[in-house]
Amino acid sequence: MDFAINLGSGVLGGLILNVMPCVFPVLFFKLSRLVEHSDEAPGELRRDAAAYLGGTLAAFSGFAALVIALKTAGETVGWGMHMQNPGFVAALVVLLFVFGLNALGVFELRVGFTGGGGYRGWKASFVDGLLITLVSTPCSAPFLGGAAAAALGDGAAWYETLALFWGIGFGLALPVLLISGIPALSRLLPRPGAWMNTFKMLTGFTLIGAALWLFETFDKQVSAGASQGFLYFLLALGVGLWLLGHLEELGWHGAKRNGGRLAALGLVIGAGVLFVRFEPPEAAAPKAIPVTVESSVVDGRIAWAPFTMELKTAVLAQQRPIFVDYTADWCASCKTFEKTHIQTDTIRAALDSTLVLAAKADLTRADDALWEELKRLGRSGLPAYVIYYPDGTHDLLPEGPPLTLEARLEAAAEKFPPERFRVAAR
Repeated sequence: MDFAINLGSGVLGGLILNVMPCVFPVLFFKLSRLVEHSDEAPGELRRDAAAYLGGTLAAFSGFAALVIALKTAGETVGWGMHMQNPGFVAALVVLLFVFGLNALGVFELRVGFTGGGGYRGWKASFVDGLLITLVSTPCSAPFLGGAAAAALGDGAAWYETLALFWGIGFGLALPVLLISGIPALSRLLPRPGAWMNTFKMLTGFTLIGAALWLFETFDKQVSAGASQGFLYFLLALGVGLWLLGHLEELGWHGAKRNGGRLAALGLVIGAGVLFVRFEPPEAAAPKAIPVTVESSVVDGRIAWAPFTMELKTAVLAQQRPIFVDYTADWCASCKTFEKTHIQTDTIRAALDSTLVLAAKADLTRADDALWEELKRLGRSGLPAYVIYYPDGTHDLLPEGPPLTLEARLEAAAEKFPPERFRVAAR
């Protein structure tokens, strides 16, 4: 029964992922494909939808295999942990950048051919499914946490892990399956027309924006020189793709065209060898653990303390509760919820009055200790919000945005009032 509940939660969580900030830009891209080809025969639409589902399931199968291998080796695993690898993040940036340039008309990506060629056909839909899965995995969503925790848990058999990942993939692909498979829904799509050119441009800029968002994560995972070098590589990649897409317009045919292709390929490979590296940034000096009881609100903003297990021990010894935001730069939902539900006048006032310490557990880069703590709390993905109490208990907020945070901070103050806090000796 628990497995069936977790499987259903996975399907529902995967469905909700479609409207999460990290997934929506790529879903927007896929919907533009559906509109562009909405005049195709129903059988063609269903075939492409099945290929799209195949792409999502293939990607989730790969993730499941990796999780099973890591668990067998005794490694800690968590939802989105691969986003702590700068190489993986760089690959995602490149993918989004390439698809964005394709939508903007810089070049024409040929994956599968139907009629006049171009980026269409079942192979293209399969690639769309792969792409949206890769972009979705940093995100969490309501109902997804239970399924992810069950799939990543030590007690899950390999086939249960695989089935739960497939359930999430099915939920992620469900909107496209419904639109393509139900004629009444597919007829709701607008007809293709001249307006599609503007729509494709908008889609391209949306994908480029998603690439910039992920580049910000990459920038914090590597040194300044490595980050700048990667930008030069993206420039060379863009020039190479433009050259490949305009050889015929330049009048290059036959051997000259093949030479141009080799030159474009050489430019990209050379830039990759010269500029792409993943040097870690210099380690920041550890910040001192606060020994005085002061408000976490400074100059009208929340001044987050970097969360560590040492901080937790020291502050709880003061009989002072801690509110911890488990987050990462690659988690778009985390950043969105912080702006809409935490960095608000209401929460700042609650932190100021209760003197609960606000700390941020940053998982942008690998940190096994923080993942182990999340696992202890019963969570396997981000965001996660918890208030630790000095008596050893904790208050874990429900998945999704922290809608009840103000009330929970006030409850913490009632249980551990500020006037009873102990000031640590310097």
